[in-house]
Amino acid sequence: MKAPPKSQAALRVVAHYFPQLHRIPENDRWWGDGFTDWTNVARARPLFPGHRQPRLPTHGEYDQAQPEVIRRQVELARAHGVDAFCHYHYWFDGKQLLQTPTDLFLADRSLELGICLA
Repeated sequence: MKAPPKSQAALRVVAHYFPQLHRIPENDRWWGDGFTDWTNVARARPLFPGHRQPRLPTHGEYDQAQPEVIRRQVELARAHGVDAFCHYHYWFDGKQLLQTPTDLFLADRSLELGICLA
């Protein structure tokens, strides 16, 4: 398929996707049992008058290691005009970490959303 001329190119919305909201053994060892970035969110404190912290999700914390969470996030993204997720790709000392949400996304061929890695 030939790409459209620049003046007619479609704008694509790509949202960064940080896969830090599920447990991994390394974080349990390094930061304590059960650590995820939800731990840091809950620890946040206001920095100035009127600063609302911590900001917790309306429907509670979610676990990105659950396929139904990935599906719901894709549904929400599509409903709000997001064309793709750019999954943050962690690579430490020759080992990939925090890859479960990306693996779940790639394994479910029914998800209709683009993906790339950063």
